[in-house]
Amino acid sequence: MRRREFVAGGVTAAGAVRADWLQAEAPQKLYNLDYAAAIFAFERECKTDTTGDAHNDLASALLYWTLFKADALDGAVALGISDYLHKPKVKLSAEDKASFQKATARGEELARERLAKNPNDATALYTLGEAFTTRANLALLAEKEWRVALKMGGEARKLHTRAMELDKNLIDALLVPSVHEYIVGSLPIYVKAVGFLVGFTGDKEKGLAGLRTVAASGSRAKLEAQVLMALVERREERPERALPIMRSLEKQYPTNHLYRREVVNLLLDMRKKEEARNEFAQLGDPRYRFLRRDRLELYKQEFEARLRA
Repeated sequence: MRRREFVAGGVTAAGAVRADWLQAEAPQKLYNLDYAAAIFAFERECKTDTTGDAHNDLASALLYWTLFKADALDGAVALGISDYLHKPKVKLSAEDKASFQKATARGEELARERLAKNPNDATALYTLGEAFTTRANLALLAEKEWRVALKMGGEARKLHTRAMELDKNLIDALLVPSVHEYIVGSLPIYVKAVGFLVGFTGDKEKGLAGLRTVAASGSRAKLEAQVLMALVERREERPERALPIMRSLEKQYPTNHLYRREVVNLLLDMRKKEEARNEFAQLGDPRYRFLRRDRLELYKQEFEARLRA
């Protein structure tokens, strides 16, 4: 969808990024759309978190659970972000908003404590950047405050760029700068001129190359990069490149109906209607327990309209 950059995470050892993070309980629950279980697991990790990562992850899970319930996590949102920003705001409950703010504040606090001891701690810079990224996601995707999102996202980009300068092996830190490179590099020339005034013009191809690197070799951010890469390929009208990515994710996370629905959409983009029908039929499978019946009916109406188009 992080998307936009969609960010979710888990606890890591101080000064290191866990290569097996995606296999841990919390992210497995998260990407299988079992948000209640994921939030419970992240809350448990927060009790022993000394890095700030688990607190950032908890905040992300709270945000994306709200977006999921508002049906704001499918590929169409990312592809039509301008239209999405004109829709009503997505409100977190008072309790979830307080928990979100508490979690991001604690994540930032722990990262700054590490930086106070060592200003060149690359993983601490990465964690601090993640706190800003999570706030940017809230501002953009829920509160529709794009100016705030730009400011927060800009801070995240600077922190992650610095982290990469200090540690070339911190591949995950390439994601946010790459997303910014692609987005700004895709803007009309007169809009990019504004970016030049603040020292950032963007480079579309550089952004794409960075996304591919994280999608192939990242750790915590690998899955986000893969989803974003698929969405970018679809935006660039290359659905045949996006399809293998989404098929792989659909198999890895068997209760995530959003990935299968994206497979359906890509097949329709490619005019493979019979394959799309077969894939769509699978959405009625009981394993997709987080897909509401009313939402499935709406998907069906949209699917049939595209078949007729």
